[in-house]
Amino acid sequence: MIDSTLKNANILIIDDQEANVEVLLGLLEMQGYTNIKTSIDPREVISLYRSFVPDLILLDLMMPYVSGFEVMEQLKPLIPEDTYLPILILTADVTPESKQRALSGGASDFLTKPFDLIEVGLRIRNLLHTSYLQKQLQNQNLILEEKVKERTAELVNINIELIAAKEKAEASDNLKGAFINNISHEIRTPLNGILGFSQILTDAGLSNEEKEEYLSMVNESSDRLINTVTNFIDISLLTSKNQEVNRLEFDLEPLLCGVVEKLREPSRKKGLKISMEIPENADGIKAKTDKDLLEKTLFHLLDNAVKFTELGFVKLGFEIKGTDIRFFVQDSGVGISPENNLQIFKGFTQEHASMTRGYEGSGLGLSIASKIVELLGGKIEVSSEKGVGSTFSFSLPCFSQSFGFVDENIPVKKSKPGDKLNVLVAEDDEFNYFYINKILKYEFINLIHAEDGQKAVDICLNNPEIDIVLMDLKMPLMDGFEATRQIKLFRKDLPIIAVTAYSGTEDRKNAMMAGCDEFITKPVKKEVLMNTLERFGVKVL
Repeated sequence: MIDSTLKNANILIIDDQEANVEVLLGLLEMQGYTNIKTSIDPREVISLYRSFVPDLILLDLMMPYVSGFEVMEQLKPLIPEDTYLPILILTADVTPESKQRALSGGASDFLTKPFDLIEVGLRIRNLLHTSYLQKQLQNQNLILEEKVKERTAELVNINIELIAAKEKAEASDNLKGAFINNISHEIRTPLNGILGFSQILTDAGLSNEEKEEYLSMVNESSDRLINTVTNFIDISLLTSKNQEVNRLEFDLEPLLCGVVEKLREPSRKKGLKISMEIPENADGIKAKTDKDLLEKTLFHLLDNAVKFTELGFVKLGFEIKGTDIRFFVQDSGVGISPENNLQIFKGFTQEHASMTRGYEGSGLGLSIASKIVELLGGKIEVSSEKGVGSTFSFSLPCFSQSFGFVDENIPVKKSKPGDKLNVLVAEDDEFNYFYINKILKYEFINLIHAEDGQKAVDICLNNPEIDIVLMDLKMPLMDGFEATRQIKLFRKDLPIIAVTAYSGTEDRKNAMMAGCDEFITKPVKKEVLMNTLERFGVKVL
């Protein structure tokens, strides 16, 4: 692959002796180089450079009208600073002064006549290989710069959401002065990791291992920042009584398994045993409540248990009591003093102020869990002993007597081997589309882009071969809600996945009512998008 690229490089030969030009031309053609231009008049170099754009110049020094030294001086202002253009000097001038002057004037290598043709060929290949590697490095830097731009765009959206959450929280007059301190720490800390390592990633001297390590740190900081912002928005909605509840029937065991899976890796890193305790024959047991809010509550309780447990275990489970389901999270952690059992459910609070130094987080997890449980018709209780552990539990009147799996009526497109899958991406933000394009860059996937909702409708109307749609909800001319409704009128079975910065329960509900078959929130993680597509028969992992 590299060798064929080198053979197609543009090579320019400048020598006033036709015999020398013929020898070099014959050597290059014999070795398979295809794009070669020559000139015996050095005054033509500038025009040839602009029209031919050489990747390598073979240059004589002693020539009439313009010397090789002068040619290099004329080329300097034309070559971009970040561009490597190798120049190989081939001259009969054997004086050390000429060699030093040529190398300091911009030459990459130097050979004296008469030269060994085999050596000339090897030096030409080495210079072209070095130029190729330099271009590859520049391309990698461009990709990294685009990733930095994507992260910056995400931060802009996050800051907008954060400002809105802050205004609602302050307007409710229920959040205390600790808000400012926590928001400053929990945003600036991961933001420092994102911006700091993003800048380091543009350093041309980094190895691939270092780039992967630093990009991993950017992703970890981004996840922490996103979780913080999500918590602030949640507490604002709950405190201001604006949180919507969408009660639907769903299978209970998969939800608990998903929560445990999210915290399996943090538990493993701490050496904790994480497990589930569920009734026998739990398959098919259903609950009827707000699935997203219940999942968020269980996650906060289990995350809190993992955070404050250094040795032993954490456990998530449930039991049936009549029409109620009692959920519980048990741990062998530090425990809580009886006088602080109620205090810990207040926002931005841990049992002791000094504990905030040892445990990261906004301090909103238990407060959010408590408010959600209350909203769903229950109340959180805690049983704890210092140095032994804690058990958090709550009961909800949500047990459903029906059994068997829920039919979610998700249309599935199963692709045959060799099929070309046509995916329409309705997205007005160029960085978001660039990111999705990078994720789905597979030979068997054909991406089609629509910059607004109206174009998405028109494309689906005129292209019956569209197999699946990734739909942003906020777009110009026509939003994703209306575009989905119109598409479903003539393509009822076409899977449409909402990919949006809207993250509320009400937003999900409105998207599903409009006809979306699935709902993914931005910033979109690659594995989440891939897993979602797999449910619709698009297996790319």
